Amino acid sequence: MNFCTKCGNPLESGLKFCTGCGSPVATALATSVPAQPADAPPAEKAEASLAGEWLTSPVSAAPPPQGEWEAIGTTISDAPSRPAEVAPADEWQSMAPTPAQVPPVQRQAPPVSPSVAPEPQPAANWRPTPPVPAGVAPVQPTTSSKSSCLPALLIGLAVLALIAVLVVGGVVYVGYKVKQKATALLHQADAALPEGRQADVPSTPGHSDEKPGTPAANPPNGAAGLLEGFASMINGDQDQGDPVESVSERDHVEPCAPAPYPAQTGARIPLEQGTVITNSWGIVYQDVESTLSIRELTPASLELTSDTPKFKQDDGSEQGASSHQTTVCNDDVRSGIKYITENGTHVPPLVHGATRLRLSDKSFGEIKSTGKISMDYLSFQSYDDAEKPYHDVGVLTRVEPEDVPYPMIVNDERVTLPAIHLAGITDSPSPDPRPRKYRPNHSQSELYVIDDPLDPLVLLWRVKDPVYHDGKFRLEVVKIDFKVAKAVNTVEKQLAEQKRAVTYGIYFDFNKDTIKPESEKVLKEIVQAMTDNPDWKLTVEGHTDNIGGDAYNLDLSKRRAAAVKQALVDRYHIAPERLSTNGFGASRPIETNDTLEGRARNRRVELTRE
Repeated sequence: MNFCTKCGNPLESGLKFCTGCGSPVATALATSVPAQPADAPPAEKAEASLAGEWLTSPVSAAPPPQGEWEAIGTTISDAPSRPAEVAPADEWQSMAPTPAQVPPVQRQAPPVSPSVAPEPQPAANWRPTPPVPAGVAPVQPTTSSKSSCLPALLIGLAVLALIAVLVVGGVVYVGYKVKQKATALLHQADAALPEGRQADVPSTPGHSDEKPGTPAANPPNGAAGLLEGFASMINGDQDQGDPVESVSERDHVEPCAPAPYPAQTGARIPLEQGTVITNSWGIVYQDVESTLSIRELTPASLELTSDTPKFKQDDGSEQGASSHQTTVCNDDVRSGIKYITENGTHVPPLVHGATRLRLSDKSFGEIKSTGKISMDYLSFQSYDDAEKPYHDVGVLTRVEPEDVPYPMIVNDERVTLPAIHLAGITDSPSPDPRPRKYRPNHSQSELYVIDDPLDPLVLLWRVKDPVYHDGKFRLEVVKIDFKVAKAVNTVEKQLAEQKRAVTYGIYFDFNKDTIKPESEKVLKEIVQAMTDNPDWKLTVEGHTDNIGGDAYNLDLSKRRAAAVKQALVDRYHIAPERLSTNGFGASRPIETNDTLEGRARNRRVELTRE
């Protein structure tokens, strides 16, 4: 009994193909094929070799019978040229055809003894090979897909990373635009409110938040602060400043205890009721002039009123006009160790241990005895409807051994005052509520103070640091007015002697030709001069500094001169034909426009007599 070498199926004699798997009997029979003798002719050796490739059983030494040669010849093309017998027609119909052009699968038989035929293997050990259709190439083995998946995986990760970057960038950009829009809407709402009643705008870097005199570049809070905080979180910046207790104007503060106020008799600049100090506050876009008036002297305190016009803030928005009242205890005038210039909606109006306008007697005595001062400048950081205090501290040392002349406009006349000049380095110690990026670092600071023990008025305080209004912050006194027993009409005196009078006492709203109420004193002097001299005809001239374009300043100076004439005609009934007007913008400066005090003196009104 023969067995199929493919599937192990028993084969009956005479079959050409296996009835189990369809393999040709010639390649599947486990018959014994004799090995070729060593001295066989070359043709017979090739024939035996080919036959051995197609058989899975060992070959015998005897040549195969004629019938086996005929079967083998159906699959081996280079077998001997002996013709094969053709199977009957009914056999061909029952057998699965094997196309001649499809090469049979070759299997190499394992080496065995040439004289022993192998035992038939069970059918379970054989794996059947399905027939190959005509014209189809044999299936090639597949390779591993691991190496082909790696590039696709890397590309996918790169795409995901790019999407993540775009999403985060988009969120930050949208937050920035929303912040800009929100700030713009808040400023629009602020401008729509009545004069002096501006809304609480979230503080931003360079934003004064209705706090004239502050050096602070305030970090944002409120909705804008949340957006910046989110962006900072994305950027890994978690610095929100040190924890500092908030204060506000709503806090209960112990009132000033009764104490004597220093005598003002003989003071160069008497700080008494009616004295008005005009400060010019240097920020990014312009010089802001605010007035600090002594409203009242009480047995316990000095009562002050601060008025600031509209001005353009560091972020380009317009800050509305404001007015605030503050208090300095008489005790602190004598022994306070802190100096404060800031006022605002939520800034406490009374801060114990601090002075305004002037140094305390104690601090001034330190300067006179040692040539130094331990400066402690107090300011506030806005947080919604409250404030958090911080300090700029350092030792300032006298620069020149003698007093230096300090130019000043006193009672509408240009004079010089003896001043002590000190300079040094200041820092902001902890705890500080500001994030570190908004804190000054080892800043150059300087101080000018009148050398007068009765009233050591601070003439200039400057902290030069990029976080303070791009390094432009300075608070400087540019004009002083106080009551005198017998006032001299300065305007009339100058017109009589020089035919020209220069006055700095006519005040206008920011970037406007609207005359402010504190200008009445000078307007009355002009009226008195024209009343005393009925034949005088005057020309009113307007002059500006160089902040802004030439064309704008020229137009503004002309409009302000016309406004002065209109006030004299409408309020005081001066004949209009006695007055003419002109404007020169910044084309005729009397001092340099490179300094804050120089620009302050270039903003003026001049009168010329025909």
